[in-house]
Amino acid sequence: MRKESIRRSGMLMVCLFCMLMVCLFCMLWFSGCKNQSTEAYVFDLSNSAGSVDSAQGSNSSEDGSKANTEQKPSGKLVVWTWDAGEKALAVNMEAFQTEYPDIEVEVQIMSTTDLYKNMLLGLSADGEGLPDIATIETSYLAQFVSIGGLMDLTEKTASYRDKMNSYKWKDAGKEGRIYAMPWDSGPVALYYRTDIFEKAGLSSEPEEVSKLLATWDDYLDIAKIIKEKTGCYMLAESKYSNEGRDYEKMLLETGSFYFDEMGNPQLNSPDAVRVMTCLTDLVNEGLTDNTTEWTQSWYDSIANGTIATILGAVWMGGYLDDWIAPNTSGLWRVIPLPVWDAGGSTASIDGGSNLVISDTSTEKEAAWAYVEFMLGRESSQLAMYREADIFPALETTYTDAYFDDEVEFYGNQKAREVFVGIVSDISSVSYTEHYSLANEALREAFAKIILKGESVEQALTEANERVKAEME
Repeated sequence: MRKESIRRSGMLMVCLFCMLMVCLFCMLWFSGCKNQSTEAYVFDLSNSAGSVDSAQGSNSSEDGSKANTEQKPSGKLVVWTWDAGEKALAVNMEAFQTEYPDIEVEVQIMSTTDLYKNMLLGLSADGEGLPDIATIETSYLAQFVSIGGLMDLTEKTASYRDKMNSYKWKDAGKEGRIYAMPWDSGPVALYYRTDIFEKAGLSSEPEEVSKLLATWDDYLDIAKIIKEKTGCYMLAESKYSNEGRDYEKMLLETGSFYFDEMGNPQLNSPDAVRVMTCLTDLVNEGLTDNTTEWTQSWYDSIANGTIATILGAVWMGGYLDDWIAPNTSGLWRVIPLPVWDAGGSTASIDGGSNLVISDTSTEKEAAWAYVEFMLGRESSQLAMYREADIFPALETTYTDAYFDDEVEFYGNQKAREVFVGIVSDISSVSYTEHYSLANEALREAFAKIILKGESVEQALTEANERVKAEME
Protein backbone atom coordinates (compact mmCIF):
# COMPACT_ATOMS: atom_id res chain seq x y z
CA MET A 1 0.00 0.00 0.00
CA ARG A 2 2.82 2.40 1.03
CA LYS A 3 4.91 1.73 -2.11
CA GLU A 4 1.88 2.20 -4.31
CA SER A 5 1.16 5.44 -2.50
CA ILE A 6 4.72 6.61 -2.97
CA ARG A 7 4.61 5.57 -6.65
CA ARG A 8 1.35 7.45 -7.17
CA SER A 9 2.75 10.46 -5.36
CA GLY A 10 5.81 10.41 -7.59
CA MET A 11 3.71 10.14 -10.70
CA LEU A 12 1.59 13.04 -9.44
CA MET A 13 4.69 15.16 -8.90
CA VAL A 14 5.91 14.38 -12.40
CA CYS A 15 2.52 15.35 -13.84
CA LEU A 16 2.44 18.56 -11.86
CA PHE A 17 5.97 19.39 -13.02
CA CYS A 18 5.04 18.72 -16.65
CA MET A 19 1.94 20.88 -16.35
CA LEU A 20 4.05 23.64 -14.80
CA MET A 21 6.52 23.46 -17.65
CA VAL A 22 3.71 23.55 -20.21
CA CYS A 23 2.19 26.64 -18.54
CA LEU A 24 5.55 28.33 -18.37
CA PHE A 25 6.18 27.57 -22.03
CA CYS A 26 2.77 28.96 -22.99
CA MET A 27 3.35 32.13 -21.00
CA LEU A 28 6.68 32.67 -22.71
CA TRP A 29 5.19 31.91 -26.12
CA PHE A 30 2.31 34.33 -25.68
CA SER A 31 4.65 36.94 -24.32
CA GLY A 32 6.78 36.59 -27.42
CA CYS A 33 3.72 36.94 -29.62
CA LYS A 34 2.73 40.10 -27.80
CA ASN A 35 6.18 41.65 -28.30
CA GLN A 36 6.15 40.68 -31.98
CA SER A 37 2.71 42.30 -32.41
CA THR A 38 3.85 45.58 -30.79
CA GLU A 39 6.92 45.78 -33.00
CA ALA A 40 4.85 45.23 -36.12
CA TYR A 41 2.50 48.10 -35.12
CA VAL A 42 5.39 50.47 -34.53
CA PHE A 43 6.94 49.45 -37.83
CA ASP A 44 3.77 50.23 -39.71
CA LEU A 45 3.65 53.71 -38.19
CA SER A 46 7.31 54.49 -38.66
CA ASN A 47 7.39 53.00 -42.12
CA SER A 48 4.92 55.67 -43.25
CA ALA A 49 7.55 58.23 -42.33
CA GLY A 50 10.27 56.33 -44.14
CA SER A 51 11.84 54.78 -40.98
CA VAL A 52 12.83 51.17 -40.26
CA ASP A 53 13.67 51.64 -36.58
CA SER A 54 11.31 48.83 -35.55
CA ALA A 55 13.22 46.30 -37.64
CA GLN A 56 16.01 46.78 -35.12
CA GLY A 57 13.66 46.34 -32.20
CA SER A 58 13.11 50.06 -31.59
CA ASN A 59 9.61 51.46 -31.12
CA SER A 60 10.58 55.14 -31.33
CA SER A 61 9.51 57.10 -34.39
CA GLU A 62 8.96 60.62 -33.08
CA ASP A 63 8.86 62.43 -36.40
CA GLY A 64 6.60 59.85 -38.00
CA SER A 65 4.21 59.87 -35.07
CA LYS A 66 3.95 63.67 -35.09
CA ALA A 67 3.33 63.70 -38.82
CA ASN A 68 0.45 61.28 -38.42
CA THR A 69 -1.09 62.71 -35.27
CA GLU A 70 -0.76 66.43 -36.04
CA GLN A 71 -4.16 68.08 -35.79
CA LYS A 72 -5.46 70.58 -38.30
CA PRO A 73 -6.48 73.92 -36.77
CA SER A 74 -10.01 74.39 -35.54
CA GLY A 75 -12.10 77.24 -34.20
CA LYS A 76 -14.54 79.90 -35.32
CA LEU A 77 -13.41 82.76 -37.54
CA VAL A 78 -15.08 86.10 -38.22
CA VAL A 79 -14.19 87.69 -41.56
CA TRP A 80 -14.99 91.28 -42.54
CA THR A 81 -15.32 92.14 -46.21
CA TRP A 82 -17.63 93.89 -48.69
CA ASP A 83 -20.19 92.30 -51.01
CA ALA A 84 -17.81 91.66 -53.93
CA GLY A 85 -15.26 90.14 -51.55
CA GLU A 86 -17.88 87.86 -50.00
CA LYS A 87 -18.99 86.70 -53.42
CA ALA A 88 -15.41 85.76 -54.31
CA LEU A 89 -14.59 84.03 -51.03
CA ALA A 90 -17.83 82.02 -51.19
CA VAL A 91 -16.59 80.38 -54.39
CA ASN A 92 -13.98 78.43 -52.39
CA MET A 93 -15.87 77.82 -49.15
CA GLU A 94 -17.02 74.30 -49.97
CA ALA A 95 -13.46 73.19 -50.78
CA PHE A 96 -12.14 74.94 -47.67
CA GLN A 97 -14.68 73.25 -45.38
CA THR A 98 -13.83 69.88 -46.89
CA GLU A 99 -10.17 70.34 -45.99
CA TYR A 100 -10.80 72.12 -42.68
CA PRO A 101 -14.08 70.71 -41.34
CA ASP A 102 -13.39 71.97 -37.81
CA ILE A 103 -13.04 75.63 -38.80
CA GLU A 104 -16.29 77.58 -38.74
CA VAL A 105 -16.33 80.79 -40.79
CA GLU A 106 -18.71 83.70 -40.39
CA VAL A 107 -18.41 86.35 -43.10
CA GLN A 108 -19.78 89.76 -42.18
CA ILE A 109 -20.49 92.11 -45.10
CA MET A 110 -20.20 95.88 -44.80
CA SER A 111 -19.29 98.86 -46.95
CA THR A 112 -15.63 99.82 -47.23
CA THR A 113 -16.37 103.00 -45.29
CA ASP A 114 -17.91 101.10 -42.38
CA LEU A 115 -15.26 98.41 -42.45
CA TYR A 116 -12.40 100.89 -42.20
CA LYS A 117 -14.17 102.93 -39.54
CA ASN A 118 -14.78 99.83 -37.42
CA MET A 119 -11.22 98.64 -37.94
CA LEU A 120 -9.85 101.98 -36.75
CA LEU A 121 -12.13 101.91 -33.71
CA GLY A 122 -11.06 98.38 -32.84
CA LEU A 123 -7.36 99.08 -33.28
CA SER A 124 -7.61 102.17 -31.09
CA ALA A 125 -9.34 100.02 -28.43
CA ASP A 126 -6.49 97.48 -28.25
CA GLY A 127 -8.24 95.09 -30.61
CA GLU A 128 -11.63 95.02 -28.95
CA GLY A 129 -14.38 94.10 -31.40
CA LEU A 130 -12.04 93.29 -34.27
CA PRO A 131 -12.65 90.31 -36.56
CA ASP A 132 -10.08 87.56 -36.99
CA ILE A 133 -9.61 88.51 -40.65
CA ALA A 134 -10.35 91.70 -42.59
CA THR A 135 -10.15 92.85 -46.19
CA ILE A 136 -8.16 96.04 -46.82
CA GLU A 137 -7.70 97.80 -50.16
CA THR A 138 -4.09 98.41 -51.15
CA SER A 139 -4.62 102.17 -51.19
CA TYR A 140 -5.51 102.12 -47.47
CA LEU A 141 -3.27 99.28 -46.33
CA ALA A 142 -0.26 101.35 -45.25
CA GLN A 143 -2.48 103.36 -42.92
CA PHE A 144 -3.54 100.26 -41.00
CA VAL A 145 -0.06 98.76 -41.02
CA SER A 146 1.36 101.97 -39.52
CA ILE A 147 -1.17 101.95 -36.67
CA GLY A 148 -0.19 98.45 -35.55
CA GLY A 149 -2.39 95.68 -34.22
CA LEU A 150 -2.06 93.35 -37.20
CA MET A 151 -0.48 89.89 -37.03
CA ASP A 152 3.11 89.68 -38.26
CA LEU A 153 3.02 87.45 -41.34
CA THR A 154 6.66 87.82 -42.36
CA GLU A 155 7.63 84.17 -42.00
CA LYS A 156 4.32 82.79 -43.17
CA THR A 157 4.37 84.81 -46.40
CA ALA A 158 8.07 84.21 -47.15
CA SER A 159 7.44 81.52 -49.77
CA TYR A 160 4.97 83.81 -51.59
CA ARG A 161 7.20 86.89 -51.79
CA ASP A 162 8.41 86.22 -55.33
CA LYS A 163 5.11 84.75 -56.56
CA MET A 164 2.92 87.82 -56.07
CA ASN A 165 2.95 91.11 -57.98
CA SER A 166 5.93 92.86 -56.44
CA TYR A 167 4.16 96.19 -55.92
CA LYS A 168 1.64 94.48 -53.62
CA TRP A 169 4.25 94.08 -50.86
CA LYS A 170 5.16 97.78 -50.75
CA ASP A 171 2.39 98.93 -48.40
CA ALA A 172 2.04 95.54 -46.68
CA GLY A 173 5.31 96.04 -44.83
CA LYS A 174 6.85 98.18 -42.14
CA GLU A 175 10.45 98.13 -40.89
CA GLY A 176 11.18 94.91 -42.75
CA ARG A 177 8.11 93.03 -41.48
CA ILE A 178 5.01 91.97 -43.47
CA TYR A 179 1.47 92.36 -42.11
CA ALA A 180 -0.80 91.41 -45.02
CA MET A 181 -1.30 88.75 -47.69
CA PRO A 182 -1.97 90.09 -51.20
CA TRP A 183 -5.27 89.07 -52.76
CA ASP A 184 -6.12 90.73 -56.05
CA SER A 185 -4.62 93.38 -58.29
CA GLY A 186 -6.33 96.13 -60.26
CA PRO A 187 -4.39 96.68 -63.49
CA VAL A 188 -6.02 99.51 -65.45
CA ALA A 189 -6.83 99.47 -69.15
CA LEU A 190 -8.81 101.70 -71.48
CA TYR A 191 -12.30 100.30 -72.12
CA TYR A 192 -13.83 101.68 -75.32
CA ARG A 193 -17.13 101.34 -77.19
CA THR A 194 -16.66 100.00 -80.70
CA ASP A 195 -20.03 101.33 -81.90
CA ILE A 196 -19.18 104.91 -80.88
CA PHE A 197 -15.78 104.79 -82.60
CA GLU A 198 -17.38 103.40 -85.76
CA LYS A 199 -20.10 106.07 -85.66
CA ALA A 200 -17.33 108.68 -85.58
CA GLY A 201 -15.79 107.12 -88.68
CA LEU A 202 -12.88 105.63 -86.75
CA SER A 203 -11.52 102.10 -86.67
CA SER A 204 -12.77 99.96 -83.80
CA GLU A 205 -10.13 97.19 -83.93
CA PRO A 206 -7.89 97.09 -80.81
CA GLU A 207 -4.62 97.36 -82.73
CA GLU A 208 -5.83 100.35 -84.71
CA VAL A 209 -7.42 102.08 -81.71
CA SER A 210 -4.13 101.66 -79.81
CA LYS A 211 -2.46 103.60 -82.62
CA LEU A 212 -5.17 106.27 -82.65
CA LEU A 213 -4.79 106.70 -78.87
CA ALA A 214 -1.05 106.16 -78.63
CA THR A 215 -0.48 109.20 -76.38
CA TRP A 216 -2.64 111.34 -74.11
CA ASP A 217 -2.34 114.17 -76.63
CA ASP A 218 -3.84 111.80 -79.20
CA TYR A 219 -6.58 110.93 -76.72
CA LEU A 220 -7.53 114.60 -76.45
CA ASP A 221 -7.62 114.97 -80.25
CA ILE A 222 -9.79 111.86 -80.74
CA ALA A 223 -12.11 113.06 -77.96
CA LYS A 224 -12.81 116.19 -80.03
CA ILE A 225 -13.57 114.11 -83.13
CA ILE A 226 -15.94 111.81 -81.23
CA LYS A 227 -17.78 114.74 -79.66
CA GLU A 228 -18.12 116.48 -83.01
CA LYS A 229 -19.22 113.41 -85.00
CA THR A 230 -21.38 111.61 -82.43
CA GLY A 231 -22.17 114.01 -79.59
CA CYS A 232 -20.77 111.45 -77.17
CA TYR A 233 -18.34 112.25 -74.38
CA MET A 234 -14.91 110.68 -74.23
CA LEU A 235 -14.93 110.19 -70.47
CA ALA A 236 -17.12 110.68 -67.39
CA GLU A 237 -15.65 113.24 -64.99
CA SER A 238 -17.76 115.01 -62.39
CA LYS A 239 -17.11 118.70 -61.87
CA TYR A 240 -18.77 118.86 -58.47
CA SER A 241 -18.12 115.54 -56.76
CA ASN A 242 -14.84 114.25 -58.07
CA GLU A 243 -12.99 111.58 -56.11
CA GLY A 244 -9.78 111.92 -58.09
CA ARG A 245 -9.62 108.27 -59.14
CA ASP A 246 -9.09 108.92 -62.86
CA TYR A 247 -6.41 111.45 -61.99
CA GLU A 248 -4.66 108.86 -59.81
CA LYS A 249 -4.76 106.22 -62.56
CA MET A 250 -3.23 108.67 -65.01
CA LEU A 251 -0.60 109.82 -62.50
CA LEU A 252 0.44 106.32 -61.47
CA GLU A 253 1.21 105.60 -65.12
CA THR A 254 4.06 108.12 -64.89
CA GLY A 255 5.70 106.02 -62.16
CA SER A 256 5.15 108.68 -59.51
CA PHE A 257 2.39 109.46 -57.03
CA TYR A 258 1.46 111.80 -54.20
CA PHE A 259 4.67 111.07 -52.26
CA ASP A 260 8.30 110.51 -53.16
CA GLU A 261 10.46 107.57 -52.03
CA MET A 262 11.13 109.29 -48.71
CA GLY A 263 7.44 109.85 -48.05
CA ASN A 264 7.55 113.59 -48.75
CA PRO A 265 4.49 115.08 -50.50
CA GLN A 266 4.94 115.97 -54.18
CA LEU A 267 1.46 116.92 -55.27
CA ASN A 268 2.87 119.72 -57.43
CA SER A 269 5.57 117.71 -59.20
CA PRO A 270 6.03 118.15 -62.98
CA ASP A 271 4.25 114.84 -63.56
CA ALA A 272 1.34 115.93 -61.37
CA VAL A 273 1.00 119.25 -63.21
CA ARG A 274 1.09 117.52 -66.58
CA VAL A 275 -1.57 114.98 -65.66
CA MET A 276 -3.89 117.52 -64.05
CA THR A 277 -3.56 119.81 -67.06
CA CYS A 278 -4.60 117.01 -69.42
CA LEU A 279 -7.58 115.98 -67.31
CA THR A 280 -8.88 119.48 -66.68
CA ASP A 281 -8.47 120.37 -70.37
CA LEU A 282 -10.81 117.49 -71.21
CA VAL A 283 -13.34 118.84 -68.70
CA ASN A 284 -13.04 122.50 -69.64
CA GLU A 285 -13.39 121.76 -73.35
CA GLY A 286 -16.67 119.94 -72.77
CA LEU A 287 -15.34 116.51 -73.70
CA THR A 288 -16.38 114.78 -70.47
CA ASP A 289 -19.75 113.76 -69.10
CA ASN A 290 -20.52 115.53 -65.83
CA THR A 291 -21.63 112.41 -63.95
CA THR A 292 -20.29 110.99 -60.71
CA GLU A 293 -18.89 107.47 -60.57
CA TRP A 294 -21.07 104.81 -58.94
CA THR A 295 -24.28 106.82 -59.24
CA GLN A 296 -27.35 106.03 -61.34
CA SER A 297 -26.65 108.83 -63.81
CA TRP A 298 -23.19 107.37 -64.43
CA TYR A 299 -24.60 103.86 -64.93
CA ASP A 300 -27.19 105.22 -67.36
CA SER A 301 -24.58 107.10 -69.40
CA ILE A 302 -22.54 103.93 -69.77
CA ALA A 303 -25.50 101.72 -70.63
CA ASN A 304 -27.01 104.22 -73.08
CA GLY A 305 -23.80 104.81 -75.04
CA THR A 306 -23.11 108.38 -73.94
CA ILE A 307 -19.52 107.63 -72.87
CA ALA A 308 -16.93 106.36 -75.34
CA THR A 309 -14.19 105.23 -72.95
CA ILE A 310 -13.59 104.27 -69.32
CA LEU A 311 -10.27 104.24 -67.50
CA GLY A 312 -11.10 101.06 -65.63
CA ALA A 313 -9.45 98.36 -63.56
CA VAL A 314 -9.76 94.73 -64.63
CA TRP A 315 -12.80 94.17 -62.43
CA MET A 316 -14.78 96.84 -64.31
CA GLY A 317 -15.55 94.35 -67.06
CA GLY A 318 -17.35 92.10 -64.61
CA TYR A 319 -19.40 95.02 -63.29
CA LEU A 320 -20.35 96.11 -66.80
CA ASP A 321 -21.39 92.62 -67.82
CA ASP A 322 -23.14 91.74 -64.58
CA TRP A 323 -25.20 94.79 -63.66
CA ILE A 324 -24.09 98.18 -65.02
CA ALA A 325 -24.62 97.58 -68.74
CA PRO A 326 -25.23 93.90 -69.56
CA ASN A 327 -27.05 95.00 -72.73
CA THR A 328 -23.73 96.25 -74.14
CA SER A 329 -22.08 92.84 -74.33
CA GLY A 330 -19.91 92.57 -77.45
CA LEU A 331 -19.54 96.34 -77.85
CA TRP A 332 -16.54 96.80 -75.57
CA ARG A 333 -12.83 96.20 -76.14
CA VAL A 334 -9.80 96.89 -73.94
CA ILE A 335 -6.37 98.27 -74.78
CA PRO A 336 -3.50 99.61 -72.65
CA LEU A 337 -3.71 103.26 -71.63
CA PRO A 338 -2.19 105.94 -73.86
CA VAL A 339 1.37 106.85 -72.84
CA TRP A 340 2.66 110.25 -71.75
CA ASP A 341 5.75 110.02 -73.95
CA ALA A 342 6.61 107.70 -76.82
CA GLY A 343 7.98 104.44 -75.44
CA GLY A 344 6.68 105.19 -71.97
CA SER A 345 4.84 102.84 -69.64
CA THR A 346 1.17 102.00 -70.08
CA ALA A 347 0.88 100.37 -66.65
CA SER A 348 -1.38 101.69 -63.92
CA ILE A 349 -3.54 100.33 -61.11
CA ASP A 350 -6.79 101.08 -59.33
CA GLY A 351 -7.68 99.21 -56.20
CA GLY A 352 -6.75 95.66 -55.40
CA SER A 353 -7.15 94.11 -51.97
CA ASN A 354 -5.39 92.16 -49.24
CA LEU A 355 -6.31 90.07 -46.21
CA VAL A 356 -4.98 90.89 -42.75
CA ILE A 357 -5.25 89.02 -39.45
CA SER A 358 -5.90 90.86 -36.20
CA ASP A 359 -3.08 90.41 -33.73
CA THR A 360 -5.65 89.91 -30.96
CA SER A 361 -7.28 86.97 -32.74
CA THR A 362 -7.41 83.86 -30.56
CA GLU A 363 -7.55 81.67 -33.66
CA LYS A 364 -4.40 82.73 -35.49
CA GLU A 365 -3.53 79.30 -36.91
CA ALA A 366 -7.05 78.78 -38.20
CA ALA A 367 -7.02 82.33 -39.60
CA TRP A 368 -3.76 81.74 -41.46
CA ALA A 369 -5.09 78.41 -42.80
CA TYR A 370 -8.05 80.33 -44.24
CA VAL A 371 -5.95 83.16 -45.69
CA GLU A 372 -3.42 80.80 -47.26
CA PHE A 373 -6.13 78.54 -48.69
CA MET A 374 -7.93 81.47 -50.31
CA LEU A 375 -4.96 83.47 -51.57
CA GLY A 376 -1.96 81.17 -51.72
CA ARG A 377 -3.40 78.44 -53.90
CA GLU A 378 -3.60 78.75 -57.66
CA SER A 379 -6.83 76.75 -57.78
CA SER A 380 -8.50 79.11 -55.29
CA GLN A 381 -7.34 82.28 -57.03
CA LEU A 382 -8.35 80.98 -60.46
CA ALA A 383 -11.78 79.96 -59.17
CA MET A 384 -12.35 83.48 -57.80
CA TYR A 385 -11.27 85.04 -61.09
CA ARG A 386 -13.55 82.77 -63.14
CA GLU A 387 -16.61 83.18 -60.95
CA ALA A 388 -16.21 86.66 -59.42
CA ASP A 389 -13.82 88.48 -61.79
CA ILE A 390 -11.23 89.03 -59.04
CA PHE A 391 -7.88 89.27 -60.86
CA PRO A 392 -5.20 87.33 -58.91
CA ALA A 393 -2.03 88.91 -57.61
CA LEU A 394 -0.59 85.38 -57.62
CA GLU A 395 1.49 85.46 -60.80
CA THR A 396 1.86 81.68 -61.11
CA THR A 397 -1.80 81.59 -62.22
CA TYR A 398 -1.09 83.57 -65.38
CA THR A 399 0.06 80.51 -67.34
CA ASP A 400 -3.37 78.92 -67.00
CA ALA A 401 -5.28 78.46 -70.26
CA TYR A 402 -8.09 80.62 -68.89
CA PHE A 403 -6.02 83.72 -69.61
CA ASP A 404 -5.87 82.77 -73.31
CA ASP A 405 -9.62 82.37 -73.73
CA GLU A 406 -11.67 84.65 -75.95
CA VAL A 407 -14.16 86.67 -73.90
CA GLU A 408 -17.65 87.07 -75.32
CA PHE A 409 -18.34 90.36 -73.52
CA TYR A 410 -15.33 91.90 -75.31
CA GLY A 411 -16.42 90.69 -78.74
CA ASN A 412 -14.31 87.53 -78.34
CA GLN A 413 -11.16 89.54 -77.71
CA LYS A 414 -8.52 87.80 -75.58
CA ALA A 415 -8.87 90.58 -73.04
CA ARG A 416 -7.27 88.81 -70.08
CA GLU A 417 -3.94 88.79 -71.91
CA VAL A 418 -4.08 92.58 -72.01
CA PHE A 419 -4.32 92.82 -68.21
CA VAL A 420 -1.52 90.30 -67.66
CA GLY A 421 0.76 92.43 -69.85
CA ILE A 422 -0.17 95.56 -67.90
CA VAL A 423 0.23 94.17 -64.39
CA SER A 424 3.72 92.88 -65.09
CA ASP A 425 4.95 96.47 -65.63
CA ILE A 426 3.38 98.18 -62.60
CA SER A 427 5.97 100.10 -60.59
CA SER A 428 6.21 99.76 -56.83
CA VAL A 429 4.66 103.06 -55.83
CA SER A 430 3.59 103.42 -52.22
CA TYR A 431 0.24 104.94 -51.28
CA THR A 432 1.67 105.54 -47.76
CA GLU A 433 -0.26 106.06 -44.53
CA HIS A 434 -1.16 109.62 -45.63
CA TYR A 435 -3.05 108.62 -48.78
CA SER A 436 -6.44 109.82 -47.52
CA LEU A 437 -5.04 113.25 -46.68
CA ALA A 438 -3.38 113.63 -50.09
CA ASN A 439 -6.48 112.46 -51.96
CA GLU A 440 -8.63 114.98 -50.12
CA ALA A 441 -6.21 117.81 -50.93
CA LEU A 442 -6.13 116.73 -54.57
CA ARG A 443 -9.92 116.78 -54.83
CA GLU A 444 -9.95 120.28 -53.40
CA ALA A 445 -7.36 121.37 -55.95
CA PHE A 446 -9.42 119.91 -58.80
CA ALA A 447 -12.48 121.90 -57.66
CA LYS A 448 -10.45 125.12 -57.50
CA ILE A 449 -9.24 124.61 -61.07
CA ILE A 450 -12.61 123.69 -62.57
CA LEU A 451 -15.00 125.81 -60.52
CA LYS A 452 -12.86 128.79 -59.54
CA GLY A 453 -10.51 129.05 -62.48
CA GLU A 454 -7.26 128.75 -60.51
CA SER A 455 -4.21 127.68 -62.46
CA VAL A 456 -3.13 124.05 -62.20
CA GLU A 457 0.25 125.04 -60.75
CA GLN A 458 -1.26 127.25 -58.06
CA ALA A 459 -3.94 124.78 -57.00
CA LEU A 460 -1.50 121.87 -56.76
CA THR A 461 1.08 123.95 -54.88
CA GLU A 462 -1.57 124.91 -52.33
CA ALA A 463 -2.56 121.26 -52.03
CA ASN A 464 1.04 120.23 -51.46
CA GLU A 465 1.53 122.86 -48.76
CA ARG A 466 -1.63 121.74 -47.01
CA VAL A 467 -0.50 118.10 -46.92
CA LYS A 468 2.97 119.06 -45.78
CA ALA A 469 1.57 121.16 -42.94
CA GLU A 470 -0.85 118.49 -41.74
CA MET A 471 1.87 115.85 -41.78
CA GLU A 472 4.11 117.86 -39.45
